[in-house]
Amino acid sequence: MTTETPPDEVLLEAAKRSHIGAQTVEYLRRIYRHGGGFTALCDMIQKYEKPPVDRKLLCAREAMKSWVGGGAGPETICVRAIELWEEGFGK
Repeated sequence: MTTETPPDEVLLEAAKRSHIGAQTVEYLRRIYRHGGGFTALCDMIQKYEKPPVDRKLLCAREAMKSWVGGGAGPETICVRAIELWEEGFGK
């Protein structure tokens, strides 16, 4: 067990995998501190899995590639990011 409680997304993912019903993050933090299987699962998720990337950020990064390559303006980049989001990029 680490000395710090892992990020909320780790706690929520471990709860989902452990089939722990809809609980608050505060509850998950409390049971993490008690040790056991939930704590071990949280630690493994935090250690070996990449954190989730926000899909909006992925769309923005992809849209920025057009700026680097073709010199598109900010409006063009923003519109492209919105188009990528609506197309489902990164799902």
